[in-house]
Amino acid sequence: MMDSTAEEPGASPVKRRTLVETVTEEISQIILNGELRPGDKLREAEIAERLGVSRGPVREASRRLQETGLLTGHPFRGSFVRKLNQREVADIYTLRAVLECTAAEEAVRVIEASDFAGIEAALRETETAALANAPGRMIEADVAFHAALCRAGHNERITDTFTRLATELRLVHLMMHPDPEQLQAAARGHAAILEAVRARSTERLLAVLKAHILDERDIVLQYLGPHGDSLPKSADLDPKGGAGASKFAGKVTVRPHVRSDFPLLARMNRELADDEGHRNPMTIEQMEARFGRFVDEEGWSVDLFMLDDEVVGYATHRREPEPSDPSGERVFLRQFYIVRHYRRDGLGQAAFDALVAARFRPGDRVILEAIENNPGGRVFWLRVGFTPYSSILEHFVRSPLD
Repeated sequence: MMDSTAEEPGASPVKRRTLVETVTEEISQIILNGELRPGDKLREAEIAERLGVSRGPVREASRRLQETGLLTGHPFRGSFVRKLNQREVADIYTLRAVLECTAAEEAVRVIEASDFAGIEAALRETETAALANAPGRMIEADVAFHAALCRAGHNERITDTFTRLATELRLVHLMMHPDPEQLQAAARGHAAILEAVRARSTERLLAVLKAHILDERDIVLQYLGPHGDSLPKSADLDPKGGAGASKFAGKVTVRPHVRSDFPLLARMNRELADDEGHRNPMTIEQMEARFGRFVDEEGWSVDLFMLDDEVVGYATHRREPEPSDPSGERVFLRQFYIVRHYRRDGLGQAAFDALVAARFRPGDRVILEAIENNPGGRVFWLRVGFTPYSSILEHFVRSPLD
């Protein structure tokens, strides 16, 4: 099983987007990944060069992002990432508490099985982000969890209002610099909220939810000056970043697994299978047990990719006899995974380079299998330097009764 999504979107068909829509999403990700911080200027020429487009689509994308509230425009000065002050942040959390508590109160009465599934999936993502010490990933996971809770109340006005508020919430999260314990506390808070929903205890749910929201507000305000001007400035964008290779080159390190990594590895493995369109039906729990067998019984090496203290992916590999030459050996790269919000930004290449430097030897023949119905992965591996060698085809024999 091989991740064919290390740098590209998943295998599922996607709606064809216009160039402006693509540029709008790319700029949003640059901001939400923390490359541009609140108050930083959006340098249109550098963004255009980085994305390989003219300045026209960048200008239109900037206008759209001003409408959503992610950017602010100033005549003759350009566009800047919106900066929120203390009063605005306090107002956002006041509105958020009203919206979510109202939705939660309704959810206790009307929640459906599909709503539980959505909240549970978002909870798993927050737990994964906490295990990986990934603040950027936690931003999207946190918004997804609270959006799922709002949807469970089946009030379209509340859901729509929260969706519009989500952009400002993402900006708020960018102001935070959470440590691992704060990420774990956020995940525990989400688990307590879900537990109260399952118990259908309105009083308990409202108490837990309101405390969770207001505690987060107080943490945010610790990082924010009265005028929203206390954030550290980010480094200028590298206009030659292109796919981002220079940004991560030499910054990804390889760490051997320890057994306490198995829960996180299993979650990433499940995402790997889902993203590449693999038919693997195993649950996270089954995958966690399988990692034990990989290491204890089957001789696989499991390495985690680290960006500072954050786990950003993993690889599973082992040395095997070379089928065409029993006296020789090859390296089989079974799994290679980069977490979703770092894809298409050069980190996959940097991670592979780090793996080669740390684990492989000159002359090693490294092979892998790429899922055929996820062509983005094949493009990535060709770009990394792999060459096509063979294909695995399948045929299902039909029953005579078919």
